[in-house]
Amino acid sequence: MKKILLTIAFVIIMTINASAQYKPFQFGLKVEPGVAWTKLNSDHLYDGKTKMSFNWGFVGNIFFVENYGLATGFNMKFMNNEYSFKTKDEVDVTRTIKNQYLEIPIGLIMRTEKMGNIRILGNVSYSLGFLLNNNEKNFVYQHEAAIENDIHEYSKLRHAFIVKLGAEYYIHKSSSIIAALVFNNNFANIYKANYEHHVLLNNLCLEIGFMF
Repeated sequence: MKKILLTIAFVIIMTINASAQYKPFQFGLKVEPGVAWTKLNSDHLYDGKTKMSFNWGFVGNIFFVENYGLATGFNMKFMNNEYSFKTKDEVDVTRTIKNQYLEIPIGLIMRTEKMGNIRILGNVSYSLGFLLNNNEKNFVYQHEAAIENDIHEYSKLRHAFIVKLGAEYYIHKSSSIIAALVFNNNFANIYKANYEHHVLLNNLCLEIGFMF
């Protein structure tokens, strides 16, 4: 019995000692200025634009071991875009889109050992976005006058694959600043399935975050 108790005590001490080598939980805030663009997958769509975008959010990392863990949190995404299309009557229409999403990513985070005060990190995630707000305007140009058309329904969900690569600089033992490039690749139509337009909204941004 004494040996069993000593073994259990030894395991607990070793576990506590191992945990003390790194923080199993990491939280932070971030902002992400960037650009958004449309990928047009229907023949009658054309002239997709690239527009400025802005995101902000909360980061939560849970590490299984020191350099590998689960990455999650939430992002507030503000995505603006514009493209043109031809109607069945061969009328040219320009559409502007301003969508706001609440995005919840979940994936894996990987990082290197510390090199001085710096770590290189990477992240691959699946992201599910919920449409919070939509502002669409359609313009038909006739005799230099813009006429608004009907507005179409959007999917309430946005599916995306996220890849992130960057660096983490430690300003304190448990606090750091992160700078990373983030590619957010939308892979499902932003419109409802019964609509003839097939449009993807992609995003590339610079993430700047403070972790603690």
